[in-house]
Amino acid sequence: MFPKLANVRSLLYEWDGTKDIEVEVAIRPGLPLFQILGLAPTTTKESRDRIRLALEASGFYFPMQTVVVNLRPTHILKKTVYLDLAIAYALLRATSQISRICLPEDALFLGNLGLNGQAIGGSELLPLVWLKQRQGRSTFVLPLELREKNLPEGDYYFVSSLQDLETEIKPVTITTSNEDSLESNQQFQRILMTKEQTYVFQGLIYSFLGKHHSFVMGSPGSGKTFLHQILRPLLPPLSKTEKESYSVFSPNFETSVVQRPFRSPHHSASEVGLLGGGSNFQKGEISFAHGGILFLDEALEFKERILESLREPMEEGHLEVVRWKDKFRVPANFTLMMAANPCRCGNYASESQCHCSLHKIRMYLQKISGAFLDRICIFSTLFSSGDARCVEIDESLIRKKIIKAMQFREDRLYSEIIQGKESLTQNISRSTMPSKFSFRKQKQWRDLSRTIADFDLSPQVKEVHLEEASRYISGYEWIYSLG
Repeated sequence: MFPKLANVRSLLYEWDGTKDIEVEVAIRPGLPLFQILGLAPTTTKESRDRIRLALEASGFYFPMQTVVVNLRPTHILKKTVYLDLAIAYALLRATSQISRICLPEDALFLGNLGLNGQAIGGSELLPLVWLKQRQGRSTFVLPLELREKNLPEGDYYFVSSLQDLETEIKPVTITTSNEDSLESNQQFQRILMTKEQTYVFQGLIYSFLGKHHSFVMGSPGSGKTFLHQILRPLLPPLSKTEKESYSVFSPNFETSVVQRPFRSPHHSASEVGLLGGGSNFQKGEISFAHGGILFLDEALEFKERILESLREPMEEGHLEVVRWKDKFRVPANFTLMMAANPCRCGNYASESQCHCSLHKIRMYLQKISGAFLDRICIFSTLFSSGDARCVEIDESLIRKKIIKAMQFREDRLYSEIIQGKESLTQNISRSTMPSKFSFRKQKQWRDLSRTIADFDLSPQVKEVHLEEASRYISGYEWIYSLG
């Protein structure tokens, strides 16, 4: 006798996006057997008893025959899947327990089941939904819990349990997502700073605007971490293009669609935790920081090997991952910002007495190699903490200026691409270029000058912009002065 067949569609979540899965269910006379084929993970194989109990608890019967579930394509290992709902629906269709089919044939089923037949699934399903909808508008059948989540535009059917599958479910069409809800709830304030803190903070703004890596060195309590934390709420939202490239790597997908990432891992983080790795590749902090800022507080407490491993992603904006059969590129276009003390006690070159010998200070700073330091564009020091806070910073005004400068920069770059112009004006001669700078530092100097001009909304790079850029870049010489 020809077996009873039913097909249902679902999705597989991989590091670089989604893949469609065809859930095939076949039922034929024979010994009671429930088998799942197609390189299913252990969690899916465990669902056999869960699906059976869920069906019986919902008033359906489980066929006491040979039941075979095939997950196509069969050659791909299914690592992260949510197939309980899809398999149960296919079983109900194959056994004709659903009198009429009210769901579209091309609907994508996502979600797991409880033993009582309840559909289970929350924020962990959002990356799959967002990534699939960006490939083209699709129809989803999801657990009811997701109705209140941040879903993209599309057509959705929400079910609370298996019993809803035999009733007429009305589709829900979402035309606009609540991407800007977090944006409107942000609170800004006025902050008082010292003149030294203002100079450092301005450098951090340039760092983010032009994606120039920065390093702030200073004594404890001078405000290094404070200044970086102030910058966090001032970051403008991700552009549409940045959202599409970042979404795969977000650990908190509900907020990633609005907020630009600001990652601040602890200095005890491992190399795998920072860069990513493992036989089944898991993303690291540099991937989570894609499109935003990777802030390393107490940078010199990180292992030297970890700092050195950041050199290639800092320049390339991605990480090349090589495995036995695969080679793929992981986006990691972040802006590195670091803060550190100058020595173990933190008081070297400050107003307080330093208890470290010159030899210990040199050993402490040896974690920063010349090659790594050459990739840092903006270097500033902050040792004075007792000065009067006489400069008032309005966060809302600063944020508006950053957004306006970013738009000015994007328009300028687009215009230069169309007109074939160079990114820096031709009136900068080699005689004005500091001869002490390496080739990389000279390029950083030109790029930072252009960024400062963009912040001032200036089409031309002026002498004042060149001088300000030179001061920020020359700051790295402070470390070499100890030698």
